[in-house]
Amino acid sequence: MLEWALAKGYPPCTVLADSWFGVDPFIKGLKRLKLSYVIEIKSSLKIKEACSEPKLTKTGKLAKNQYDLKSLSDFFSLITDMITIGFAADERLGKKAKVLYHTKTTNVRLNAIPGKHRIVQSLDPCKDTIKYLLTNELTWESSKIITVYSYRWVIEEFFRNAKQLLDMEGTTVRSEQGLTTALCLVFYIDFLLHLDNCESTAGNSQKEPKTIPSIVRRLQHENQVKFINKVQEDSSFVKKWINVVSADIDKKRKQNKPLSKLSFQEAEEQFKATG
Repeated sequence: MLEWALAKGYPPCTVLADSWFGVDPFIKGLKRLKLSYVIEIKSSLKIKEACSEPKLTKTGKLAKNQYDLKSLSDFFSLITDMITIGFAADERLGKKAKVLYHTKTTNVRLNAIPGKHRIVQSLDPCKDTIKYLLTNELTWESSKIITVYSYRWVIEEFFRNAKQLLDMEGTTVRSEQGLTTALCLVFYIDFLLHLDNCESTAGNSQKEPKTIPSIVRRLQHENQVKFINKVQEDSSFVKKWINVVSADIDKKRKQNKPLSKLSFQEAEEQFKATG
């Protein structure tokens, strides 16, 4: 997908992914495409640390791998430098500073992923959870790495909207073409909703954009108001509406007809009629 996007002329950007993609084959592919990336990695990965004493083989020769493997948690526990990041105080709004994460950063080499990387250990003091973020940008500060990674939340918002508002999961398709059409419709509707959001804030930098669910609720509200006004003001519309609904209330069941054997001539005539 990334190769296709680049071939279509999309500008290269930083790839963001969760820990499912924090594996060697995917990262090798990103390196081959010369892309920047920030990826969450699993805490079970090991860091290569230079061994304190030379390692020897059974024959007394110098071993090829002169390093020890240490867990991420053990390695970062030895790092004393910690940077706290969050939201600064806003005297105008009367808001105090808010701590979001305690971070430690280092450049290391992992056992499962080749190459040198910058890893951020991010501790959430409220939830008491730790995440590890890996990037090939070796000079970025922890605040920038976490800020860039937070942009991935837009993907989660899209899937929430696609499932809850656009019924993406309720779509039943049995062919590749049907699946492609359904996904194209979901993306197109999502694009139209974001376009409405952009147009509502165009030319007004102080106006904050709305969430997609709030835009849908506003459109539903407008339709409800229009419908109520139509009912109150147009009596002919009410009569037509009632007639249409009434005509669709009672439906008779079709009677089961017995199957019978057709002659060759009857079958041939029907085949000719249907082309």
